Amino acid sequence: MAPSKIVRRPTGGIPSRLIALALVAIILVPAVVFALVVIKRFSAAERARYEQDALEVARSATSILDRQLLGWKTALQTLATSEHLRSNDLPAFHRQALLVKSFIGGDIGLRTLSGEQLLSTTVRHGDPLPPSRIAADPEALSAGRPFVSDVFVGGIVNRPLVAMVVPVTIDGAVKFLLHVSVATTVLHDILKDAVPPDWIVGVGDRAGTYVSRSDNDASFRGKPGNPVFLAKAVGESGTFSGKSATGDDVLVGYVHSDISGWLVAANIPQALIERPLQSALLTLAGVGVLILILASAAALLLWRTIERPLGILTIASAALGKSDQPIVFETRLREFAALRDALSSVSHHLRLDSEALEARVASRTRELEESNEKLMAEIERRTRLEAMLVQSQKMEAIGNLTGGVAHDFNNLLQVIGGNLQLLSREVHGNEKAQARVEKAMAGVARGAHLSSQLLSFGRRQPLEPKVVSVGRLIRDMDDLLRRTIGEGVQIETIVGGGLWNTLVDPTNLENAILNLAINARDAMEGHGHLTIEAGNAFLDDAYADRHAEVVAGQYVQLSVTDTGAGMEAEVLAKAFEPFFSTKPQGKGTGLGLSMVFGFVKQSGGHIKVYSEPGQGTTVKLYLPRSNQAEDGPFVDDTGPIVGGTETIFVVEDDDAVRDTVIASLEELGYSVLKAPDAQSALVVFESGVAVDLLFTDVVMPGPLKSADLARKAKELVPQLSVLFTSGYTENSIVHGGRLDEGVNLLSKPYSRDTLARKIRQVLTRDGKMPKPGPQPAEPEMQPDNSLPLRHSLIVLVCEDDPLIRLDTADMIQELGHTVIEAENGLDALEIATARDIDVLFTDIGLPDISGSDLAARVRTHKPHVAIVFATGQTRVDGFEDASRTAILNKPYPFSKLQEVLEKLLD
Repeated sequence: MAPSKIVRRPTGGIPSRLIALALVAIILVPAVVFALVVIKRFSAAERARYEQDALEVARSATSILDRQLLGWKTALQTLATSEHLRSNDLPAFHRQALLVKSFIGGDIGLRTLSGEQLLSTTVRHGDPLPPSRIAADPEALSAGRPFVSDVFVGGIVNRPLVAMVVPVTIDGAVKFLLHVSVATTVLHDILKDAVPPDWIVGVGDRAGTYVSRSDNDASFRGKPGNPVFLAKAVGESGTFSGKSATGDDVLVGYVHSDISGWLVAANIPQALIERPLQSALLTLAGVGVLILILASAAALLLWRTIERPLGILTIASAALGKSDQPIVFETRLREFAALRDALSSVSHHLRLDSEALEARVASRTRELEESNEKLMAEIERRTRLEAMLVQSQKMEAIGNLTGGVAHDFNNLLQVIGGNLQLLSREVHGNEKAQARVEKAMAGVARGAHLSSQLLSFGRRQPLEPKVVSVGRLIRDMDDLLRRTIGEGVQIETIVGGGLWNTLVDPTNLENAILNLAINARDAMEGHGHLTIEAGNAFLDDAYADRHAEVVAGQYVQLSVTDTGAGMEAEVLAKAFEPFFSTKPQGKGTGLGLSMVFGFVKQSGGHIKVYSEPGQGTTVKLYLPRSNQAEDGPFVDDTGPIVGGTETIFVVEDDDAVRDTVIASLEELGYSVLKAPDAQSALVVFESGVAVDLLFTDVVMPGPLKSADLARKAKELVPQLSVLFTSGYTENSIVHGGRLDEGVNLLSKPYSRDTLARKIRQVLTRDGKMPKPGPQPAEPEMQPDNSLPLRHSLIVLVCEDDPLIRLDTADMIQELGHTVIEAENGLDALEIATARDIDVLFTDIGLPDISGSDLAARVRTHKPHVAIVFATGQTRVDGFEDASRTAILNKPYPFSKLQEVLEKLLD
């Protein structure tokens, strides 16, 4: 191409001279940065040096001060051994003290322990002296050694002094107190010459009062020190930065004297420390600016030499690969000529390879995009898996905790329930006592239900799965659901055609559906549309990748959908956590969804919740498909209770549970053997004792487990029947959450009737028919020994739990009082306003207003009404010092209730 066409000015981009200047800056900036780093390190080293100097100055001043104090101490201790003092020759001792005074520069005095001055070098011997005490006297007497005082104003000389007190011991007893008192100016004169220039040394006593200051001592001695400074000066020695007593920024080094306990501090102004750094920075800035100007000028001068050929080459490079013509222009620079020829050759090759290069670039770009998409997908998958793992570990930890609690809780319920059932037979015919036992049994049933929910969430509940048609199960539950949910909710059930079977525990599935339906009813506030739908579903690999616990495959899907208020995202995230509930206090345990979650996971399924505020909620249960035929319906044994004469071996480590079970079995006519652990039970079996049935807890102490005991016992007694019992199963008889085949289990807590039927069922299944045995005699009726109080009260009982309310009302009536019942605070307030009452007996947690608000409103209208708070709290806000008010902590015995009401009567 012609040179005239190549030489033209570019219309855009960065000017080349700026690039030259940038190159200069690239060279200079690292040098400047390096210089700054060096200066910073120099500054740090200087500061460290000054900190060390501050400590050295403080230590030097402390050493001088300690030497002076040691001189006083030596002089006083020498005087304390004077023969004149021991012989009570005080005139001679006074002359000796005057000689010592000339050496130590302070006045010497001798006092009795009561403070009477015997002599003082400030006056002639024999002149009257007033009584005198020094603040350091108690410390010197207590320590039995010399002690240095803080600063005080002398009574005779009327100026700041310090003193050293030495107890004088004669014949093993302290007889006198010898002291030297020195003006603080003496210490100032000693220290001022030892302080380096620009440094200030101050000495403070243990109370923080100035003893001496090398600069302007007269303005500071005897005055309090800077509290901020004193707060920082902790430990034996150290340094810090802060404000001086005059308000200057200073670096401080301090040391505490070992002899006096005084604080010696040396400080130097920060300005002196920073002065070298500022000087170096100013020098660096000046030199840097000068070098930058000179370098820029040189760069611009050199750039003018190469600007034109470089511009031509720049313009020509834009046409690389677009023409077969070589690049042509004249230049005297050999490098540019070589570059011109090289560019011409490159242009020729670029034109030939451009199409292939473009194709390769496009292919590589596609590969990079695909790799990036895979990488982002993997990052997202791992993030999701990590979150799911954290949630899974959290739920597993809570599950282990709830399972362990449920185990102990079931044992307690078993003892209570078993004894209540035995008691019910003894009070047979006593209607009032029988009613109370039935209420207590209802409480045990509620506790058992709560324990069952805990075990379900913790996946510790032994399941007895059967092949079930979910559609048939839903249709069979229709009447139960409508009676439970109420007429305000319209229920619609949809069962898909060709619905698969699933292997699941039918009882627990019914409980799960019922729990979901009750939650839906509460979310709709008793009015709305509830849809229960069952159908076939397939969860593919993509869904399983997003949910680590899901195995891809065929499932039976059960959906429960409501038209309620829905849930926010933060509420939805906690929906499965135990005891979490959005319902008002007292209106739910927060275990419903947790139980469903645990049951579905234990059954090998998957649960998913979809919800939006204002759009309702859908809970979907995915249960694995079973290819087996549906099992026949299971029919509970509801026939009469039958005992027997067989021998039953009870192995239970809990004494109370074991005694209760034995009493129930003996009442049924069985012969009973007992053992507290598996090892003891095996010894009995090895002895050859005849046993028909082994009844053992699953969780047992000792090295021998219950399952191993059963296996070894069966080897010794092949016809032996085995029945396990537990409130918390181990993996010894349960695998995958399901009972091993052929294993019989009776879950705690169980009733006497359930125990009798289960034992008879196991014995019958093993071919052991019942033999006639003695029937337990009906117990005689027990007299009603109620103890009425001196007077009758009208008591208003406000409690939202019906069982607790009825039980409380019965106990109060048993005491001879009249009871009015209310299930919430507003009803109670209306009753209290309209009727005469003597006592308000209320719980704190009520569904509408709190018990404390109710009590306050009742007291406003009727100040004479006595208040009893039945609660688990130890105090009630607003009623700490209120009269005629009592707190009855739940659970409370009958005697405590009687005592509280009697006190209110008094």
